[in-house]
Amino acid sequence: MTLKLTTFSDFFKRNLFSSIIIGIFIIFLCAITVFPLLSEKKENSFENNTQQNFNIYADKLLTDQLSSDTLSLHFYLSDTSKYGLDNITPTLGNYTYESMTSSQNHFINEINLLKNFNYKDLSTEQQITYDVLMEYFKDQLDFSDLCLCSQVLSPTTGLQAQLPVLLCEYSFSSQKDIENYLSILSLIKDYYGQICEFQKLKAENNSFISKFACDKIIAQCKEFIGNKNTCENLLHTSFLNRLSGVTFLTDQEKNNYITRDINVIEESIYPAYENIANTLWSLQKKGACKNKNGLFYLKSGRDYYEYLVRNYTGSSKSVSDLKAEIQLNLTGYVQAIYSILTKDPELEKKFYGKTESDLKPNDIISSLSKKISNNFPTTVGDSRLSEISYTLKYVDKSLEDFLSPAFYLTPPIDNPQHNIIYINGSESMKNQDFYATIAHEGIPGHMYQSWFFSSTNPHPVRHIINYGGYTEGWATYVEFMSYQYRYKDQNLAKAFACSSAYSLALYSICDIGINYDGWTFKDTTKYLADYNITDKKVCESIFQSVIEEPANYLQYYVGFMEITRLKDSLKKKLGDSFNLKDFHKAFLAVGPAPFDVVNKWIMYEYAK
Repeated sequence: MTLKLTTFSDFFKRNLFSSIIIGIFIIFLCAITVFPLLSEKKENSFENNTQQNFNIYADKLLTDQLSSDTLSLHFYLSDTSKYGLDNITPTLGNYTYESMTSSQNHFINEINLLKNFNYKDLSTEQQITYDVLMEYFKDQLDFSDLCLCSQVLSPTTGLQAQLPVLLCEYSFSSQKDIENYLSILSLIKDYYGQICEFQKLKAENNSFISKFACDKIIAQCKEFIGNKNTCENLLHTSFLNRLSGVTFLTDQEKNNYITRDINVIEESIYPAYENIANTLWSLQKKGACKNKNGLFYLKSGRDYYEYLVRNYTGSSKSVSDLKAEIQLNLTGYVQAIYSILTKDPELEKKFYGKTESDLKPNDIISSLSKKISNNFPTTVGDSRLSEISYTLKYVDKSLEDFLSPAFYLTPPIDNPQHNIIYINGSESMKNQDFYATIAHEGIPGHMYQSWFFSSTNPHPVRHIINYGGYTEGWATYVEFMSYQYRYKDQNLAKAFACSSAYSLALYSICDIGINYDGWTFKDTTKYLADYNITDKKVCESIFQSVIEEPANYLQYYVGFMEITRLKDSLKKKLGDSFNLKDFHKAFLAVGPAPFDVVNKWIMYEYAK
């Protein structure tokens, strides 16, 4: 999982959070203006006016988006002055029904602006960017009609869960950073107020969240607030730690900021989280939690699920076609595991035994960095994988029960070495396979993917367009591959990879069944029983998880499935000339995109 930012002064923001934290955007464009640093840097490489104008357009797209959300701006750019964004008044934008319903006009405007460019005159890199933007804008056209089904609050990937982590990672490189940070904290009360008003609209529309999700979010908010001992609150303790490392303040200035931080937490953060908890509790008591099943039972819920699947996965296949393919794969995994384990009783013992690793996370990353060199590129231009830097951190105890086992925090566009991997040390996560988890989040997963793409020097706007199917699909793909690096016995490695794929495919089928086909809990337990899953608590956990985070599992599994299908088709086409490292290089060079675009440009690469 990768954490990326989401706010909602525009539509991109929902993807911004999810692209900053990998594990939350509407662009408002007016007249096109030149931003010298971005466009003139490549002026000599422009072959015609179309290429230069397209770069100006992409520059404006980037700066307009980031200027509408100060939190995103800070995480995406270390030095805002180079982009002409150093004097932006702090804002979180708006989370209102009006801004959502008006989004369609903006996307139509962007599509029309793109159509004004002569595609053939663009460079190859610009054509890829054009394709990504065009597909993205087209995919968002349905959102304004479906926005009341959207869920900004959810137990794991919801804004209330991810925002504290992002705030704790807000770095202080200047006094202005500190001022902006405190301003952002002061804005959260009103921003969460808008979210609460939106929850009331959802309740009126009979599209409010389920009771079990509601209960979890309320508990999460209360846990975060705690006993209101601000000196022990996560946001304040992290503020102290960051402040202690700055050298541009006097002791008196630091003390003044400490006092201001305490005040803004008590005056904005606590009321914001209390408002969320109280609003949800009040709506629940009024009977708003009417739906105990999936999106299928909400007004326009099925259409919204199709929209989610298309946007989360980047696949152009219909939900029904995806379900059929996943079900076929699921059967294949069962047969493969059975075939491997029945041939060797000793292998079966190892498979069902404990799989804990003595290696620490740093050791796992170091080991994988060396082992992957035969199948994955370790240099891109002048950049070397061996020079990558990162920091490992552990999730604060107040957030352990609500966040994923691990997640990757993407670095700023202009500081790609600032990589952070968070690990959840919760007792409930102790049985997680951290070797595979680190492969997913680190190398050759999200961190490796981010390093590679940044090293190709794409236009910065490409960094803020998130395609979960591409990024999470890749991390899942290499996570399954990591077993071959961990175990000497490749049959055992294959059994573990198939087992992991089987679990994810099973969850994905349930996700579609519950949210698209209308499975009830009874239907779900009947399906799971066919796979010898009969424990009621396990069935409830699966049922609730896909209702709380609809289509979330699909971005992992469908992304993996699309990559695997593409690889297999190239193997068939190229025969003995197929090279796995070259395939990985071609895939990573395209960057986050819908899979039709990925396939187009990989085939173009191989056709050259």
